[in-house]
Amino acid sequence: MADSKDSSSHLFSSEYNLKTPFGITVRNVSRFTWLEWGYVLLVSFSILGVLSLSIKSLVAFSTTDNDTTCASFCANCSTNVLQGGSESCDSWTCRADFIFAVLLLVNLVFCTFYSFDGLFRERGFETLAYLLGVVAVLLYVIINYGMNPATGRDHLFKLIRLILVCIFAPLNILAAFKVWSRMGKLNFLMVGSNSSLMNAYRTRSCFVTLVVFNVELMASITTLAFARHSTFLSNAEMVVLPLVLCLTTLLALCTVLMVSYEWRKTMFLFYPFSIITTVYYSYKLGNVAYKLHEYKSTPDYCSTPEGNYQSVAAVLLIACILGILAYIAIIPAAILTHRNFGKGLKNIGVKKVQQSIPLSS
Repeated sequence: MADSKDSSSHLFSSEYNLKTPFGITVRNVSRFTWLEWGYVLLVSFSILGVLSLSIKSLVAFSTTDNDTTCASFCANCSTNVLQGGSESCDSWTCRADFIFAVLLLVNLVFCTFYSFDGLFRERGFETLAYLLGVVAVLLYVIINYGMNPATGRDHLFKLIRLILVCIFAPLNILAAFKVWSRMGKLNFLMVGSNSSLMNAYRTRSCFVTLVVFNVELMASITTLAFARHSTFLSNAEMVVLPLVLCLTTLLALCTVLMVSYEWRKTMFLFYPFSIITTVYYSYKLGNVAYKLHEYKSTPDYCSTPEGNYQSVAAVLLIACILGILAYIAIIPAAILTHRNFGKGLKNIGVKKVQQSIPLSS
């Protein structure tokens, strides 16, 4: 009788999840519900839409640049305009819209990861991160439209983009929340019914998601900081900022490995290195606030009012604040995850995965 029960449970779990050649357990797409398929279609359509709009913006900027030397003019803040010419610079470097198009592409990469990895591996916190990513994109578009004036075809394009995002963003948020609220079965099959182990697994997932989210914030800040040909950065910061981004990315990759294999001793390295990003967030927050008048001013060599970068400053301030808040949440999650090492979560997870699918499959 017991053998029959174990057999039926084994067949059920093998139908629900699959093991990839890399040893990662994922959902079986044949068991997706209509809600999950609808979520996949909606997310895919939204990602392609944002990608198309961003590429269209970048192409438009590259084709409307009326002076090939304008980029170098903007780089050193002195142009032929000021030195004796009547022409003005209309380069994409003078447009805040360009940097927002790049920013959307950066966040699109992370949102794609959050949405699909969160669904196929039932990582609830990644699905919530996708939800927050959608909110961030919505805020980017609203701030860019409200604070960056445009005329003619540019205004029409920004208005259409705003309307589309305002329609699809709430749908994505609702769908992500619905999918998130129904997650948990795959985690149960992997971890079991032990509530303490389940809480430890959720804590670990939350910690890893926060670390990845921290990389997204640092990538966004790096993109915004190099706006207008780096004229808002000092020479030292132009060197330090890419290094901080590389360190944050490398730390995230190492954290995933440390948590997955429960490397207790190397986990201690996470705490001192993670402080570096928070120090930069705090510095950048004060730096942008101090230089806010520079972001609000339009350089003489820019003929377009979009040379005003106050929208970039606003998003930079928000991103820095989110980075500090993320760090405040990361440290307790890291400590709890570290304390759960060696309590059997790793072994039980492997055992459950191996039992869920026969080797012959």
